[in-house]
Amino acid sequence: MMKKRNFAAAACVVLLAGCSGSNVLLGLGFAGRHLGLGTGLSIPVGSRNNGSNVQDLGGLRIIEEQVVTYFDAQGKAVPNEVKGGYYRQLLSRQGRGYLVQDFYESGQKRSDAMLLTRENLYDFRAHPQNGVLTTYAINGNILYQQNFRNGKMVSASY
Repeated sequence: MMKKRNFAAAACVVLLAGCSGSNVLLGLGFAGRHLGLGTGLSIPVGSRNNGSNVQDLGGLRIIEEQVVTYFDAQGKAVPNEVKGGYYRQLLSRQGRGYLVQDFYESGQKRSDAMLLTRENLYDFRAHPQNGVLTTYAINGNILYQQNFRNGKMVSASY
């Protein structure tokens, strides 16, 4: 009986590992003669492509791309994508921070990835507490690079 349980658990791990780009979590626990199995699924904030990157796995919808917010051309947070605007995509969560990257409406990269706090996710002018923020023009050329330490800019090149 234990071999069947181990096989079933291994099969679940292999099946879920095949879902690349998704945030499906699987946990196994052993306590004496009992095996505990737990799963989790991250629910995205929104999808930029209105379902084009959605996989339907028997009723389980996996969205590979997560958009935190949209901004209009002036940098004001707006509920939907707007012409001439921008969007901030969530790449991952790291401790209490969120690794995000900004893009032009066209999908062209606007910034390199940066680590933000939850409070700064919806602030268009947000920057990392520590590290470099590189911002790009729509043509891909670097507009500027700013270096931050303890939330303050310590150097910049334009």
